[in-house]
This record gives sequence, structure tokens and C-alpha cells, in this order.
Amino acid sequence: MKKFFSFCVVAFFATACNNADKPAASAPSDSTVYPYKASYSSAFTCSDNNKNAAAVLQSYKDWEDNKLANAPAYYADSLRFNSWNGENYYLSRDSAIHLWQKYRDSLSSSKIEVVAWTNLHSTDKNEDWVGVWYKQTDTYKTGKVDSAFYQDDNRIANGKVNFISSKRQNLKK
Repeated sequence: MKKFFSFCVVAFFATACNNADKPAASAPSDSTVYPYKASYSSAFTCSDNNKNAAAVLQSYKDWEDNKLANAPAYYADSLRFNSWNGENYYLSRDSAIHLWQKYRDSLSSSKIEVVAWTNLHSTDKNEDWVGVWYKQTDTYKTGKVDSAFYQDDNRIANGKVNFISSKRQNLKK
């Protein structure tokens, strides 16, 4: 099932964001009537700014490798972090790194398996986003092991992450 899920996600993103043969355009206008109006935006296109995705993915790799000293390269001077546990933070970059390092120091290892990522641009907000779907397995120094699937939305401004919204799906034991 996991392999099928991974295949479906990758196939979806490969076809949804394959813009190699066509120029980036704003969201298509048609006569479709939707039952809801998006409160934020529904005008997204796939972005060809691969530097955004590379920076976000490197920040995940630095978490895994416990190299949070590299974080200033990826994060804005201040950022908003909506955690998967419902807590919302507005922090300076240094405070965020300190908070994350404290948690990372409680782990003996953290392994990340990226399932898929998307590189998006909101045409009506003129904002860049990188979405990442991944499985993370944390091993605490106490020996406890915790695994879950995550979906993070990372907003990029001036080449740096300034907002993260994280969602978590626990895995069955």
C-alpha cells in the first residue's frame, strides 16, 4: 500500500507540474462554478524556480544530519511556524533555530524519507511555496522511536522560508 501511495503521489506531481513544454501562465479562467471560494488563493501554477525547492529540501537534510547551524541560509530573519500540534509561533530566525535545536538535541537520530515535493507560485498573491510530503522517524536518546507522515507548506520570500505550516499523520503501531 505504501509503495502504491508513493507511486500515486509522484505520478500526480509529475503530471500536474510538467510545464516543460508550456510557459508559466496564470490560473485558467473558465466557467466552472465551484461550491466554495478559497479564503486564501486557488490561483497556483507550478514554479520553475528550483532553487526554492532545493533550499527547503536542504533544510530538511540539515535537520536529519543535525546541522542546524546551516539554518540561517534557508530561513528569513523572522518566521511564522504553525506546528502540527496546534501551536503557532512568530519567531526571530535565531529563536526558531534555538527551539528546533533543543528538540533535535533530544534525538539520537532522525531519518527523513521524502515522498514528494511541489514547487508552486500563487499568481494572485505573487508568493512562492514549496510543499513537502515525507515520513520522519525519530529515535530519542531514551530509545523511544516515533514515526509519522508529514505534509509541510513552506512559503518563500526573497529566497528564504518565512512561514511553515506542518501537518502530521500518525502511523499505526
